[in-house]
Amino acid sequence: MKSAGVVCLLVLSLILGFSSCGYHPHGCFPGDKLPAHIIPLTDFGQRAEWSIDCKKVYFLDKAGGEVWVVDIRSKKTKQITNLADRPAGHGYYRVLCLSNGDLLLGCGAKREELYFQVLDKSFKKSPATIEGESLCEGPAVSRKSMKIAWTLAGQKQIFIGELAYTDGQVKIINKKLLIDNADGRVMVDGQEYETIIETQNWRPALEEELIYSEYRMGGDTLFKSEVFGIDIHTGKTVNYTQSAHTYDEPEGIFPNGVYTLTECDRHRPTLKSSTIEVYKLKLDGTAKDYERLTFFSDVEGFRASNPVVHDDGNSFVFQASEANSAAGAGCGLYLFDIKKFEQAKQTLNNK
Repeated sequence: MKSAGVVCLLVLSLILGFSSCGYHPHGCFPGDKLPAHIIPLTDFGQRAEWSIDCKKVYFLDKAGGEVWVVDIRSKKTKQITNLADRPAGHGYYRVLCLSNGDLLLGCGAKREELYFQVLDKSFKKSPATIEGESLCEGPAVSRKSMKIAWTLAGQKQIFIGELAYTDGQVKIINKKLLIDNADGRVMVDGQEYETIIETQNWRPALEEELIYSEYRMGGDTLFKSEVFGIDIHTGKTVNYTQSAHTYDEPEGIFPNGVYTLTECDRHRPTLKSSTIEVYKLKLDGTAKDYERLTFFSDVEGFRASNPVVHDDGNSFVFQASEANSAAGAGCGLYLFDIKKFEQAKQTLNNK
């Protein structure tokens, strides 16, 4: 009987040990290369999104996979969607948090041809599909209203609208075509661009400007990207990066609307996604206030991307990726403490 009791205790210890380890992720990037202001949140996952109270982060386990959530303090993860709630062969490619706490999901068989679903914040109901609407890649979602913007398949048109709940269904109302590149190439300030565009963020605090990606092809046939903004009332566009020879894609935006984070390769402009890092860009139109924040690609085999900013502007979550993996693919989430980063910079400057 004593031996059986000892065995039971050993098994219980192992179970508790494994559970505890699960709450202390190491991430996929080498831990000994991490600075003090970056800590791992998960050992897997991609395309993070803050919850409306910023106590949790939603993310995908893979492209076309499931939606998960991680608690910022405990690091405990939980799957919140199920295969049974959607057609066979369909999965999730985006998760965005609405101002009411519900989740707006991009679901489909491939990321270029998705449809909207809304998942109730209780996670006790099956996701509701928004009928008659489609999108490509990810939408832009307001953190303070039900306003959204999205790109259609083909990435030549951007629509804006508002989500409305009626009789248990979710619909898009006040729908308006904001950008239409269907007729051909785009000229801005004498520079010719491709028709390919992608929504990113509403610019705080007024949210009267949409920040989006404007893509173009180089002579080597590889994509380049610039950070653009469009006034939703006047249609006036601004090129915030003016970076003809680098890749600059807007990602998470700061709550004051002064800065945005970007995916950028200007430290090593190879025009390949294997070198991209997280940068901070001031949206003043000069394209001069640009700062590199991550250095994952300095370690062979890795890169950093897809940052999203906390609502207080003091931190952001981003993902590590294997250098040659597909665009958007991630192998773990990380929390970047901006205050600690600034303090470390100040300490170095004082030496």
